[in-house]
Amino acid sequence: MTQLAKLRFVASTAVERPALGRWYLRNRLRVVTLGFERRSLAGFSRFARGVTLKPTMACNLRCKMCRYAANGSVSACPTEVMPLDAWMALADDLGQFRPYISITGGEPLLYPHAVDLIHHIKRRRMRCTLTTNGTLLARQAAALMEAPPDILVVSLDGPPEVHNQVRGSATAYERAVEGIAAVRELKVKLRRKEPALVINCTVTAHSYQHVAAVLDIAQGIGVDVLNYQHQWSLTDRMIAEHNAMYGHCHGLLGEDLGAGDPPPVDPRQVLDTVRGIRRRAASLDGRPMVTFHPDLSDADIVRWYSDPHTWVRRRRAACAWMNTNILPNGDVEPCPGLVCGNITRQRFSDIWNGPAYRAHRKRLAEAGEFPICVRCCSYFRRD
Repeated sequence: MTQLAKLRFVASTAVERPALGRWYLRNRLRVVTLGFERRSLAGFSRFARGVTLKPTMACNLRCKMCRYAANGSVSACPTEVMPLDAWMALADDLGQFRPYISITGGEPLLYPHAVDLIHHIKRRRMRCTLTTNGTLLARQAAALMEAPPDILVVSLDGPPEVHNQVRGSATAYERAVEGIAAVRELKVKLRRKEPALVINCTVTAHSYQHVAAVLDIAQGIGVDVLNYQHQWSLTDRMIAEHNAMYGHCHGLLGEDLGAGDPPPVDPRQVLDTVRGIRRRAASLDGRPMVTFHPDLSDADIVRWYSDPHTWVRRRRAACAWMNTNILPNGDVEPCPGLVCGNITRQRFSDIWNGPAYRAHRKRLAEAGEFPICVRCCSYFRRD
């Protein structure tokens, strides 16, 4: 997306959804201060800007590119997790800071109380995104729309046959599209602006030859945003390099994390595909808004897909000062394999600047980044 397109997107968001616009601007201001926090606060962070809740790691699909499928996490029982009141207590604690809440998984709609949790977050006047594979969305759409998230992200990898093959289900595409349609119909019926509807299309070896078709699908469905997400990777080589430096305090096991080399792709073909999508997007009226994450230059796209260990858009990590994950058992995990506390035993507000978290930030401030950051989504997440 060009800088002009970004400005238009921010301006339209501020007009159509002023709460999201205000959050975005506050977040950009916070990013400006991160250098001071790294240098001067001895591992402290003023407050979290984004918190990702993973109420369950269970999933009803077995996606080819998913490391949670690779390590078996998706086979977890969706009911063997924290009760709703524990998640609600966390939301109450977070309310004083009002971070952006992202709910994901696994498949979060497998958690029996996912919709109730979203409603509680909205009652606490926090912004919220739900990311789902969409297969359970139609049956829960009516309940969800009683107090909807600000953004609803549904994953699509390509045309029906491609998506279903990648997701390991003969009906995944049809159910996802049905779910989006159900939410759209309810938005019209209830005269709601929320949620903004987003399709997330991951560019991987399994889909890259077909992702251009998702633009036609997004137009036909009538979503607000189509985001193309470049593939993330966590390889055994990254883990080995990380353990050589930090194994004594932040050791990792590849099998626990579903690590592995991504299947090879033709980087030039990916670049040609991205260029074609950009040309088509430029001719649209802004619906859907087409974005790429990370937003890479042509040269960076080639580097990204040529070797997952090549640094692209390298800069000092911001994640530990801005964001964290909460796992189904309550563990606070700012970085893969590193647990800094558990919300069933401590308040999040105490964990956030507790000894373990401060030690992690000090290591990251000194290093600038870890070997496992090179293709990590958190490393590239700033907004």
